[in-house]
Amino acid sequence: MFGGFVFGFLTISLSIFILYLLGYYQVISITTTNYPVKLFTTLLVAALIEDLFHRGLIVREMENWLGTNAAIVIGMVVELQHIFNPHSNLFSLFLYLIWGFTMAMMFIYTKRIWLPYFFHIGWNFAQPFYGSNLTGLDDMGSIIQSSFNGPELLTGGAVGIEDSVFTALFLLFIGITLYYLAKKEGKIVKSKLFKR
Repeated sequence: MFGGFVFGFLTISLSIFILYLLGYYQVISITTTNYPVKLFTTLLVAALIEDLFHRGLIVREMENWLGTNAAIVIGMVVELQHIFNPHSNLFSLFLYLIWGFTMAMMFIYTKRIWLPYFFHIGWNFAQPFYGSNLTGLDDMGSIIQSSFNGPELLTGGAVGIEDSVFTALFLLFIGITLYYLAKKEGKIVKSKLFKR
């Protein structure tokens, strides 16, 4: 659980670090007064509901019935509901598909909800922590008051750092790595519909 949280937090942190090196991210001040505990609690509950439904129910049942590969595709499509988040754009569409793929792989590889859930929490906590919008929401508070200046493709623009091409690539790398490991360990199952 702790590892999942740190993993999600560090994934966002790596994108922030690259933006900092490029001069596109600047720290203005640091304070906890702008980050209410109530908002973090909201993030915990929202992530729990989403992960229980998307991974714990949909991906799990689809994998049992249609096999791993079909479950992954369905898990990716389900995440497209996020396209209705504020400021979503065409690139966001690809991000949500990658998110669905990687989160499905976290569940498929571990067969438990804990890794994707705590990764999700770390991911959601890190964005406002660094002063970024969270999936287009700009009222989630912040701990680091910061400034993002640079191409929207790199900073994520109004959607937030999760919409950065850096973040999407890191997320995709994690998903592909988990798929490779799952296949190597025999965790990719075939559809029961085609078994005799």
